[in-house]
Amino acid sequence: MHTTVKIQLYAIAAWSLVIFSLIMANVANPDSFFYPLKRIQEKTFFSLKTTPDSQVNYLNNLLDIRLRELKNLISNGAYSYLWSSSLRYSTTAGQMTDLVVANNLKDMVGPVKNKFLNHKKILDEMYVVYPKNTNNVEWKYLLDGINYLNSYLDQLSQIK
Repeated sequence: MHTTVKIQLYAIAAWSLVIFSLIMANVANPDSFFYPLKRIQEKTFFSLKTTPDSQVNYLNNLLDIRLRELKNLISNGAYSYLWSSSLRYSTTAGQMTDLVVANNLKDMVGPVKNKFLNHKKILDEMYVVYPKNTNNVEWKYLLDGINYLNSYLDQLSQIK
């Protein structure tokens, strides 16, 4: 084989690997090999959002993803990832709150509060079904998420 053909084949293989990795990262859960790549993608996409409104909208979608990740971890029994995942969830909700408050985004207060209230119900349901008769005590992190949401709801209520 000619050197040029080998280089082209290596380039195609490399690009295929990159594309495959990006696709896999998009659906990765915290217990997945591709999750760090997913986090890099998320940070990159967030940095491309140039207005507070677009940043809040992006974080709004990301918060749903974080909640889905928590659900998946519990349903798969991957409890050792619950602490870091619940922190990511609470941090995302906090970033949303900070953006809304700092930029006085009054029109976003209602939708964000509704999102938090809905998520509180879901987190509470997750807490109720979490197996508490085991050696793991990660269920506490679900309560932390609920408590953080209560704090963020209080902050949002200050916007008039």
